[in-house]
Amino acid sequence: LSGNWYKANFHTHTTLSDSSKSPEDTVRDYGKAGYDVLVMTDHLKTNPVRKYNGKNKMLVISGMELHPAVPGRKDLFHMVAINVPQTFTSTQGMDAQKAINDANKAGGLVTLAHPFWCGLEYADFKHLKGLAAIEVWNTICDVAAGRGTSENEWAYMLDRGMTLPAIGVDDTHGGPTDIFGGWTWLKMKSPTTANVLKAIRSGACYATTGPVIKDCRIEDGKLKLKCSPVKTINFKAGPGAGLRKNADDGKAIGSYTVDAPTSWPFVRAVVTDANGKQAWTQPIFMK
Repeated sequence: LSGNWYKANFHTHTTLSDSSKSPEDTVRDYGKAGYDVLVMTDHLKTNPVRKYNGKNKMLVISGMELHPAVPGRKDLFHMVAINVPQTFTSTQGMDAQKAINDANKAGGLVTLAHPFWCGLEYADFKHLKGLAAIEVWNTICDVAAGRGTSENEWAYMLDRGMTLPAIGVDDTHGGPTDIFGGWTWLKMKSPTTANVLKAIRSGACYATTGPVIKDCRIEDGKLKLKCSPVKTINFKAGPGAGLRKNADDGKAIGSYTVDAPTSWPFVRAVVTDANGKQAWTQPIFMK
């Protein structure tokens, strides 16, 4: 892929909903931390983001966290609409498919937020059309409840043909421990809203809580991955399929090359460093 890597957080709350930190302070903190893209996603409210753009050379995009109903249950979905206009509205408990359709028609895209934290199963969301991505990592869900990773829910999707890319987010609510814990790297020519939406939809991105993915590809019949120093590299496919490379005690590894298994429908990689920090590539479809 051509372009440069840009650091993004797609799930952000402020005092407009239930965060203890103002929009101004939130934008300032992410800018100082070196982020290139920030999406403001207060619960059922949009942010007037135009006044923040250009500060700290960071692109700030309007968004909203949606809470439509889970069919057959008393629970609510948590979804994030990215790039909806300030005039956009949504109602708690509304039909989930309509909520997605409304955001898409408004020029945005919708991601499924922290399904593991919500206790959702594949059967709860398999009927939904028009989702653009799933949160594989959510920082506040980790620090508050130990339910930060939704990798299993993502795996169920992929195994059954619901082929969404995965993103990593903070979902910060202003606390000192729920910020800068997970993010998404986007490969783009430049940080514009159109390029951000394209990178998410096309999977030109990867989620991480620290490790860097330098390359992941299939070339000349070989499956190859290069990354920052880690303890384990896992290639994962469908049920029962995968390969793993472990570093020796006290050492680290930064690459893994194997013959590309022709029987696998797809492959994705998960790397884990010595501190338990992880990164997730998007799936490469082999059939």
